[in-house]
Amino acid sequence: MESRTLFALIFVFVTVSSSTVASERSTLTFAADNDGIFRVDQDYTNGIFTSYTSTVINTPSILMPLSLSTKSALALDKVEFTIGHKIWTPSDIKSTKPVANDRPYAGYFYTEFNFLSLNSQQAQRVNLTLGVTGKYSFADKAQTLVHSITASEEPNGWEYQIADEVVGGIGYLTHFNLSRHAVDTAEFEIANITEVNIGGFRSDVSTGIMLRWGMDLSENMGAANIATEHSFRPGMIGASNSAWFIFTGIEGRYRFNDMTIEGKRPNIPESEYYPSTLENWQSSAVFGAAWYNKYAGMSITLAAKTADYKEAKTALYGNAGLSLFAFL
Repeated sequence: MESRTLFALIFVFVTVSSSTVASERSTLTFAADNDGIFRVDQDYTNGIFTSYTSTVINTPSILMPLSLSTKSALALDKVEFTIGHKIWTPSDIKSTKPVANDRPYAGYFYTEFNFLSLNSQQAQRVNLTLGVTGKYSFADKAQTLVHSITASEEPNGWEYQIADEVVGGIGYLTHFNLSRHAVDTAEFEIANITEVNIGGFRSDVSTGIMLRWGMDLSENMGAANIATEHSFRPGMIGASNSAWFIFTGIEGRYRFNDMTIEGKRPNIPESEYYPSTLENWQSSAVFGAAWYNKYAGMSITLAAKTADYKEAKTALYGNAGLSLFAFL
């Protein structure tokens, strides 16, 4: 499983981060998702993300309409650049032919530019994403290499993956504080999270509720998300030197299109083509914890979601996420 390689990366990152001394709150992040914790290789099976988030910026006039500074003089704005890689596979990766009622192989290698704006009552992210699917995503080579290193089952169906496409999208996400109050020496918060994405890769609209309990919640609002993919974004931590919190949330989503489900598969003979039908109504849930000081931090998340497609044999899918970050 890819999880063995992940543990090695964790050790290297923590070793390097422990000697980092922060003078400004720019953020370097390494994050990974994997379903190996549940001893499966299926559906959304792996994701790796590297991000750099700037310190506070003097917001240029072209971005001011996106800033919460228009509503509050206390808003804090940042920009973020992310490189990400995601892999989806059917549950039967041993088969050399397409399998009925299973999702297609798909990979997505992309870059993402985020504009972040934060204050104590709201956090928002506006993003532009562009990437590639198919052989140029290198998902087949990445999974085959990792499985050979970890002595896992060899994936045999990448020949039938989603076609080569250049796809992307734009998105908007907002966290809005509904209630926050002290509980002994900590705080408890209830927030609404709403997100809209439009593009060739995916288009959807979602909304949900997140509960958090911990310290300094007004200054790290927006870091934790209700998502099975890249669920923690430490670049959205604001003017906070140290904190910890536990979080959980659930959301509902309506998805209009999804390249990983509906994309063309040009190498499949007509007699062996089994279509996957997008399930428009979906939901996700997360449970996790985060900790950081003025030098570095980490988060661990368990996530679950309903099926993305109607032919799915399994009602729920899960994975774990890890985020390691350093303040530079």
